[in-house]
Amino acid sequence: MDIIHVQHPISGVYTAVAEPCVLALGFFDGVHLGHQELIHLAKRIAIQQDLKLAVMTFFPHPKQILGNAQPQTYMTPLEQKAKIMQGLGVETLIVVNFDSAFAHLTPTGFIEDYLCGFKCKHAVAGFDFRYGHKGEGNMETLKIEGKRFFEVTEMKKFEIDHEKVSSTKLRNLIAEGRFADIPPFLGTYYESQGTINSKENQHVTVTLSEAFLTPPPGAYLIEIQNEGNVYEGIAYRTTDGSFHGSWHLLFNDDLPLEGKKIHIKWKSESIMKPKQMTDMRAKSITKVQAF
Repeated sequence: MDIIHVQHPISGVYTAVAEPCVLALGFFDGVHLGHQELIHLAKRIAIQQDLKLAVMTFFPHPKQILGNAQPQTYMTPLEQKAKIMQGLGVETLIVVNFDSAFAHLTPTGFIEDYLCGFKCKHAVAGFDFRYGHKGEGNMETLKIEGKRFFEVTEMKKFEIDHEKVSSTKLRNLIAEGRFADIPPFLGTYYESQGTINSKENQHVTVTLSEAFLTPPPGAYLIEIQNEGNVYEGIAYRTTDGSFHGSWHLLFNDDLPLEGKKIHIKWKSESIMKPKQMTDMRAKSITKVQAF
């Protein structure tokens, strides 16, 4: 998969080598089941029309620029998002730098400079997709203005059990620590990354990457991946600040962890509470019977 990072104003270097494509549009944080369905739809159209499959996404999140917010954290930071996109069969990922200059681009300018610039022949986006200065462009204006240049397919609201699948829904579940409720919407467990600070027998301390959304303090059943191996355990963090921001991971066995980076899947809340975890640690209990 080719990844193209674009700064506004768009350079002719990119547009000169662009190939006719079906272009899926969106921010795609989490790449949840609704996003995946949109990309599958775009892929089917690309196959039918013998076109390249491309995705256009944006970074950072528009709220960071438009709302003067603090740096955003994500379910899927850009690197993680790209890996998932590649797995879905995307051939070209276009990452537009969302800065103040791009935010002031008119809806017409976005269509002509970006969609036409990348030789979009068929645009695919969700019903609530907005574009252009102050989000003045929507799917209706895209159909009207874009018909001179390309076809447009609008994906209707994607629901599971009559509930809309959205990044906002998933972000709220993560903020509440409700990880067992996430797979029906995400398609898998929520995953983040961490750096190992120390390791002693079955006990590992980890600092979570600030690029990912962080769970609230508590105790959770987890699964980690390291060097191709998978281990189940418990992650916990208390609210008293005694661990200075680190998360503590406990396992039933001494793990042969290699390197400093680990991938953590957050599966559910643990039946044990952080205080119990701390007590177990203080007493040097080496076997955790909470799974």
